[in-house]
Amino acid sequence: MKKKWITLIALLFLCLSVQTGWADDLDSLSDDSTTEELSDSGDDLVDSSDGLNTDDQEEMDSDDEAGPEIKFGGYIKLLGYWNQEKYSDLLWGMYQGNAALSAGGAPGADYGIPPAQDLSGFNNVGTRLQLKVEGYLGEHARLFSAFNINYNTVGSIHDTDATANTTDKQNAEVRLVEAFVEIYEGSRIWKIGPQLVTWSYLEGMEVPTDRINARDNSYKSTEYEDSKLPSTGVLLTQKIGDSQLEIMAIPVAKTNIGMEFQNYMYSGQDDEVQEPKPNQTKWATRFSSTIGKLDMAVSYVEGIDPNADVYLIGSTPLPTGGTANFYGKKFNRIKSPGLDLQYNLGSWLAKLSYVNTLTEDKDGSDPLIKNSWSKYVIGGEFSAGGSTFNIYAGQQTIEDFDPTSDTAFLVGQIRERTDFISGHFNANFLTGDALNLVLMAANYWDEDGESVQSIVRGTFKYKIADGLEFLFSPSYMDMMDNQFTDIQTEIKYSF
Repeated sequence: MKKKWITLIALLFLCLSVQTGWADDLDSLSDDSTTEELSDSGDDLVDSSDGLNTDDQEEMDSDDEAGPEIKFGGYIKLLGYWNQEKYSDLLWGMYQGNAALSAGGAPGADYGIPPAQDLSGFNNVGTRLQLKVEGYLGEHARLFSAFNINYNTVGSIHDTDATANTTDKQNAEVRLVEAFVEIYEGSRIWKIGPQLVTWSYLEGMEVPTDRINARDNSYKSTEYEDSKLPSTGVLLTQKIGDSQLEIMAIPVAKTNIGMEFQNYMYSGQDDEVQEPKPNQTKWATRFSSTIGKLDMAVSYVEGIDPNADVYLIGSTPLPTGGTANFYGKKFNRIKSPGLDLQYNLGSWLAKLSYVNTLTEDKDGSDPLIKNSWSKYVIGGEFSAGGSTFNIYAGQQTIEDFDPTSDTAFLVGQIRERTDFISGHFNANFLTGDALNLVLMAANYWDEDGESVQSIVRGTFKYKIADGLEFLFSPSYMDMMDNQFTDIQTEIKYSF
């Protein structure tokens, strides 16, 4: 027994060493509509909160006698990603106006501007290597670690001669995916380290209750889960009969990283200009249970808001009268109760998800902080012939909405109500399911019924041989006449 615990301590030390070396590579505004589809890379990142089945237990008993078991795996990709960004006249005019104030020496104005109103080109041509290690110490513990090594021979389409050179475009970025240890104590599981947590019964672009991990929407990948940033903390899962209680503590939570075009909206991005962030702790709990054909989960999250509010840096008089204000990012705290329901109707699963987010602006009077808001999604999932189809409808509502606020755009609350429809389709074709197709789409309308945003994403995966696949993933987003197109191609070998 002493040897077992010495081995466990060694595995824990290895996990923490991996975290220390790579966690600093992850920094922390993404749109609420970005949610998750479980990808191939996520297959090995499954939540172990359901415990071990009988076969797993027998295998682990055998391993316990034979000593610890270590497995290695991962994938390597050759990839080429092309993207295009077209900004509306309204947004482009705002960029130019801000840049003119900066050039004119307005105190507090420190804005950048995209190289052109219409940008296109390759943003990633190179390789991506993912390495995974998984180990078991009998029935006592499990270790899992995964990280990506990215090599890119080109730069961003936002690069200019003043911001990039040829040496900057050659890189070997190391990016942590997960690195945790699980310890099993009968009906209790401790999960310690950087980890991904998925809380919801929904799939697609609208999953409001899946809100533990922040996202990095600047990270291009066909693996949709790659946009998630791991949360470093401790997750306790306790089985209570047919129910389950989960409690997670995160000492320093990450915040969302937006697409590059969003950075131009804020002035004074230097660290010495920004106000320090508040306490970045986050904690979360969820109780889930099954009653007959009904699955239910009640959750609560409290901590730093992953999406930015703003603070006033300064202002300057305008030649036409009035003043122009300059804002930087600031992150405040939120409280977020949520509910998930799923009812089995045979070939149909009826689903509902609801979340209420309470911000620090309790009465909606502070224009620098988002107002409290709520979102619900209702719909269902249908399965047939190995394919699944999900379709949902929902609504987001802003409390105490002020249409005259000049910061509504920056904090992402430009309308009182947004209605949406979201769909997710997963199907296999050809002999041996050689071709896999995943389609996701969503459309959003304002309270007057006018379309304000559309998103479509498809991933086509063709199996060439065992472990060898070709992937093609186009996506398109139109957000208030700002258009973003991505075309991603890969050859992927899994080992």
